[in-house]
Amino acid sequence: MPDNKIIALEEKIAHIQHMLDDLNMVVFRQGETIENLNNQIKELKEKMEVLKSPQSSQVLINDDKPPHY
Repeated sequence: MPDNKIIALEEKIAHIQHMLDDLNMVVFRQGETIENLNNQIKELKEKMEVLKSPQSSQVLINDDKPPHY
């Protein structure tokens, strides 16, 4: 194989390796984002459960006085 072809193949391999590293970083960041979003959803579900509980509704009813009282 002539040296020119070897050099061209090495350049292509280097380019592909760089692209692969970039794509791996994108996937890693997306994984972090998904994990953060899942944690936020979990926290929101827990807050919703607290608000749905009978004890929290009693608190809301007791605090529902008109401002002139």
